[in-house]
Amino acid sequence: MLVAGEAGIGKTALVEAFCGESARGLPALWGSCDPVVPARPFAPLVDIAEKVKGPLRGALDSGNRNRVFEAFLAQLRQPGNMPGLIVFDDLHWADDATLDLLRVVGRRLRNLPVLLIGTYRDHEVGGGHPLRIALGDLPAGVVTELRLPPLSVDAVAALAAESGMDAVAIHRATMGNPFFVTEVLAAGGDELPAGIIDAVLARVARLSPSAQDVLRAVSVLGQRCEPALLSGMAPGDEAALAECVARGVLEMENGALRFRHELAQRAVRDGLAPGDRAALHGRALEALCRLGAADPAELAHHAVEAGDAEAVLVLAPAAAERAAGLGAHREAAAHYAAALRFGGRLEARSRATLLEGHGRECLTIDDVDAALVSQQEALECWRRLGDARREAICLQSLSLMLWFAADGDRAVEAAERAVELLGRASAPDRELARAYATLAQRLLVRGSDDAVTLSWGERALGLAERLCDEPVGVHALTTIGVAEIFLGMEGGWAKVEESLHRAKAAGLSEDASRALINLVEAARDTRRYEVADRYRDEAISYLAEHDPDHDLFRRRLLGVLAEIALERGRWEEAARLAGGLLVEGRSARLTRAKALTLLGRLRARRGDGDPWPLLDEALALAGPRGEAQEQCPLYAARAEAAWLQGDMARARTEAEIGLNLVSIDPWWQGELGFWSWKAGGPPRLPVGSAKPYVLHSSGRYQEAASAWHSISSPYHEALALAEAEGEEALRQALTIFQSLGAGPMAIKVARRLRGMGVRSIPRGQRRNTRRNPAGLTARELDVLALLAEGMRNADIAERLVISAKTVDHHVSAILRKLAVPTRAAAAEEAARLGLKDGELLPAR
Repeated sequence: MLVAGEAGIGKTALVEAFCGESARGLPALWGSCDPVVPARPFAPLVDIAEKVKGPLRGALDSGNRNRVFEAFLAQLRQPGNMPGLIVFDDLHWADDATLDLLRVVGRRLRNLPVLLIGTYRDHEVGGGHPLRIALGDLPAGVVTELRLPPLSVDAVAALAAESGMDAVAIHRATMGNPFFVTEVLAAGGDELPAGIIDAVLARVARLSPSAQDVLRAVSVLGQRCEPALLSGMAPGDEAALAECVARGVLEMENGALRFRHELAQRAVRDGLAPGDRAALHGRALEALCRLGAADPAELAHHAVEAGDAEAVLVLAPAAAERAAGLGAHREAAAHYAAALRFGGRLEARSRATLLEGHGRECLTIDDVDAALVSQQEALECWRRLGDARREAICLQSLSLMLWFAADGDRAVEAAERAVELLGRASAPDRELARAYATLAQRLLVRGSDDAVTLSWGERALGLAERLCDEPVGVHALTTIGVAEIFLGMEGGWAKVEESLHRAKAAGLSEDASRALINLVEAARDTRRYEVADRYRDEAISYLAEHDPDHDLFRRRLLGVLAEIALERGRWEEAARLAGGLLVEGRSARLTRAKALTLLGRLRARRGDGDPWPLLDEALALAGPRGEAQEQCPLYAARAEAAWLQGDMARARTEAEIGLNLVSIDPWWQGELGFWSWKAGGPPRLPVGSAKPYVLHSSGRYQEAASAWHSISSPYHEALALAEAEGEEALRQALTIFQSLGAGPMAIKVARRLRGMGVRSIPRGQRRNTRRNPAGLTARELDVLALLAEGMRNADIAERLVISAKTVDHHVSAILRKLAVPTRAAAAEEAARLGLKDGELLPAR
């Protein structure tokens, strides 16, 4: 059960009341996420571990994410001591590790007699928020959401009955926000405060100076703190502390102090002068160290806020390593970034180590640009030091980053240089084996000679097996298997499957994920969609449970699934998946270029707007140094778009550019040669082209259509039928095109049928459906029309008499459905659709 609403709406209060009054005495385990940045890994479990017996505390201390998962699940299954309720408060602040825990537990909730309750601020959780993505990985039917409305005027009047204050005026000023209402009533006075912060500060001003000092100290300690810690910061202020509790500004709960609400804590903390805040954080750090605090993230947070460079350089890297071990990679990257901000005077070796850690974590969360900056600076450090071995290790990681940045030539050069440097060593070792495996993988994705790729892969595998290095062996085996698949060797599939099984057995989740993604990708590239179906669900489930924090892998898999959906005629699914990759915003260049290519191709096939802005942006992202396997689909899409628009010269040019890039891939040779032929190019397709394209270009249209039908590719099936002779074939083609929403080709076929004198030609989708292909609701059309006028969300809310957070939800839905990344792009789409005052104008 998810309880959602704006800050101060009463989410926590409602859950507390439910647990205390309505849950029939069921035991509850309660933990909260924190508003600190970086967030503490597994913050709710840290709270829960203080209240339960068992292995959970030890698992958290171990820094091993899988041990934490197992310990928590064991706690939930403990006979005779099962908690009936689990509460994770403030999930909008959840770290990556906590979100992974939601995925793991959520997949098992049906078999557990447990109600898991989460609260979150819905106005902070858009479509691309990590919490929303995590919830999307849960099985259907296990989540129910409850959104809390604001208080009515009558409810405010009930609360204000004894105050003598004007309930209507309070409701108007507070919009019925319960926390704001209670703060206004507690502050009293003749004038209503302008906002929540003013209400909190007015209440604080009525405390004694010593009590205010206590509040300021507590405000830098988080939502909850132990009295012993406060005493270490402000000794002898027991009377002042008692005053804060008596006046209801602080609460004592299970022996810990807390503000009544995070908004109150934030109001006090943000009111501190910068120097005072830094001094308080410094005192907090000293007190925690005296008390023997062990959480490096908490200590690092106070060190950063205190500006204590020496402490930051010790604590932040330790916090980063622990966060990475627990799967909280966003938090790990933030800790490394904090250390680097304070590390200007570090000697080169220490700085390079920090830079490599930052680069590694940034790549994991798909922030490729930041990863490249750090890794390249680390490389310069190692070169200045003259450390050839560390330079080579750094180059291997840089090679992968360059590939995701669509710089294939430099990626191969970096891998080759790493092999060269390590090859000078007196004896082959594990790093040399890893360098061989890295080079083999770069050559594979570069589209180089598969025999050369196999040679490097086999050298890596042979050396890894002699050295008993299973990670490198598994990595090399996947590369060898994929290379064999592209060489037409059926044994390649078995090798990748063997690599998958070995990776799982060895607990190598990243290598298992890579094997699964490669199986799906290879099935796409060879058009064996039945194989893709076999591994699709396993890949999604495995990444969700074992590698959910690896954003790079997740987005790569979604991009492949979007391409498969497009070719199999599931165009809405393809648009949704590709659009989601754009909305997330930080995807690697290759991932973003793939999504733009697909959406541009869809626009061309649907006749639904200008495809060239999307295709041109994809071309700019892919760059002239990109991989053939990424550029060939792009040039095929550009050739098809030009052909559909009747620009034969451009279609032929785009197709021939792609043909110059492809080596021996039969499917891309076939498709690019096909579009060149359609645009007036050579009548014979390149030798080795895939059979369905050869049949089509040879005039064997029915055979081509059957070949496409056998691999479930309806659009190409209809293209072949559209050139066949006879009314029946053309009607079949028209039916397929109309069912897909392929407007331009449907028009071409209908025109040909009319030329044959055929009557009663089906008209296909209604005009409004074609002109609103994204299926926007009436309210979403209203919001889009106002957005196109340049209005802000607050202005739209006022015009439509709805809340600002509702407008936020509508805008997120509009961007997702239109598959556009920004409000400006949505406004352009509104103009294209002819949208005015929420209505689609008639097509001219």
